[in-house]
Amino acid sequence: MTGPDVVFLNNFSGQNWLITPAALAVGESPPMTILDQKWLLVLSGVVEANLHGNSNATWLNQTVSFLPGNSLSLGIEIDEGPLNYAIGHYSIPRPSQDPRFYDTVFSVENWAPFACLSAIFDQSESINAGYAVNVWRPRHFLTGLKYPQINQPINNVFTGINVDVGIRDNEPFSSCVCLAGLQCVDGLGELAGAPGAAAELAEDAPGLELGVRALAG
Repeated sequence: MTGPDVVFLNNFSGQNWLITPAALAVGESPPMTILDQKWLLVLSGVVEANLHGNSNATWLNQTVSFLPGNSLSLGIEIDEGPLNYAIGHYSIPRPSQDPRFYDTVFSVENWAPFACLSAIFDQSESINAGYAVNVWRPRHFLTGLKYPQINQPINNVFTGINVDVGIRDNEPFSSCVCLAGLQCVDGLGELAGAPGAAAELAEDAPGLELGVRALAG
């Protein structure tokens, strides 16, 4: 059985991040400016998913989706999240003094997302119950234009993670999904354009791009 197409989750029990300039490979030329700098970004956290199974004989399969920070910039306020921290700490220029006229984003070059079940609570007796995290993947990417070179694209703008979960139970239960280390991304940036929700991000909006290197394993 299958539930609604996608259930969007936005209640985070905790979120953590790390962002740092990436080291150069042997023989690699250093960046010309801060706008050419490559970065390493790591995200982790726990988001609540209160789902309701409808049978203890068959699995209910459901896709859940979430975006760390509930924003493309990974933080609602201009001083929140790893992208805004890097912009402030390393004095990266913004397209405008008014944050209503651009979005701060990053584009993915390499990534290693991982999601798992963090906790379950089932109040009553359960028979043949089951709970599963089956597969995970990035949500569809968006596209924009770099700032200040507004004729160059920013590709693979990160919009969140989709996770396919399974429930085999006929009672409501409380559960949490853990995002353990989204790593290896390329393209911290600022996307200038009309203000609006992430889903309304214009594909031709100007933006600033900074690159992020893959995490060595």
